[in-house]
Amino acid sequence: MNLDLFEMAALILGVTALACWINANTLKLPVAVGLLIVGMAFTGVVALADLVKPDLALAATLKALEQQIDFPKLVLNFMLAYLLFAGAMNVNIAAMIKRGWAVAALAILGTVITAVLIAAAFWGVCHLVGIEMPVSWALVFGALISPTDPIAVLAMTKRTDLEPQLQAQLEGEALFNDGVAVVLFKALLAYAIGQTAGGGDAGHHTDLSALAQHSAIEAFGGIALGLAVAVVAVAILYAVNDWITETLITIATATIVYAVALHFELSGPLGVVAAGLVMATDWANRALAPRAKEYIHPFWHVIDEGMNAILFLLVGIKVYALALTPITLVLMGAGAAMVLLARWLAVAGLGSAMIVIGKRASLNLYNVLTWAGVRGGLSVAMVLSLPDFPGRDAIFAATMGVVIFSIVVQSMTMEKLALSTGYGSPKTEPEATH
Repeated sequence: MNLDLFEMAALILGVTALACWINANTLKLPVAVGLLIVGMAFTGVVALADLVKPDLALAATLKALEQQIDFPKLVLNFMLAYLLFAGAMNVNIAAMIKRGWAVAALAILGTVITAVLIAAAFWGVCHLVGIEMPVSWALVFGALISPTDPIAVLAMTKRTDLEPQLQAQLEGEALFNDGVAVVLFKALLAYAIGQTAGGGDAGHHTDLSALAQHSAIEAFGGIALGLAVAVVAVAILYAVNDWITETLITIATATIVYAVALHFELSGPLGVVAAGLVMATDWANRALAPRAKEYIHPFWHVIDEGMNAILFLLVGIKVYALALTPITLVLMGAGAAMVLLARWLAVAGLGSAMIVIGKRASLNLYNVLTWAGVRGGLSVAMVLSLPDFPGRDAIFAATMGVVIFSIVVQSMTMEKLALSTGYGSPKTEPEATH
């Protein structure tokens, strides 16, 4: 069964709407968790039905449809632009600036340190279970699984009343470290492919130097592009007094920044985050007409929630690609454990280093920051973009183990941890109006 783009969009939206209805009326879980579980349950039902009634060939049909969805392209070249822009527009900038050093340290140094620690642990686990995993590909896994997923983290912080500066730090880190990780992932992937093709370490110093230079240009170029386009967009907003036009300008800003960044090989994620943060300033808010202030944020909230639902449903369905062998289960469990340990070591190490400049943090804060490091669809998109090589299945299994554990367990227990450590307060629901 081959579907064209419009038919595929109709199928995905229809299934997502049905999954949201099932979650809202039965599971009553947060969207990310509920849709992930519904997607996993759906694939389980299909597999069971195929065993009971093989002539229906439901599994083959699902696999054929699933393979038509270019998940990496859908996430990395489309959804990420709007999800990150929407997230950045709603960040508490004043609180994030107060935690500026911590945000920058975790988003940049924390991502790199975590990637290296995970790579070392993953290489060791693979060799223990008899899988030949080159160091270069272990580093690729470290890069793709090291960032806290902005989509999952933002979804989690919306339903947990965290201390404002801590919430701003988590959101700021998640928005920026995914851009850092995507840049790092691309560089290490290029290096790993070159090492595999070359069969050795010849010229690797030159390669790494060139990749580092390209990565810096990609990151800073993306940020500069986002800031420039957003400043122009706000200047145009000051000359407009129509809420529909102003809403379209925000859509155009996110789209133009991401498209231009992709075309010139700059960082699209960092670009739209920079643009979204400009749109979140008081300067940009003053440019909006009164009705635009009423409609723009609800509009982006719908875009955010809708794409989140689609993303996590598809992540759940992707579990169908896992071959649940004993080694796969070991890799899934080990992946979740090593990521938590690496995250804690990176957070604690950076926290200790901050003492030098007079910033001291408690052990409870390290634990909260570690547990809040939720991984999600971004890591799945990156792992699915990997080319075929002998260790790809091992990396995929470990990635899915981390994502499932972090979304289902970490995000669901984050509020309880925040309350017990004093970094959160009970969630208050707005009073109903009649």
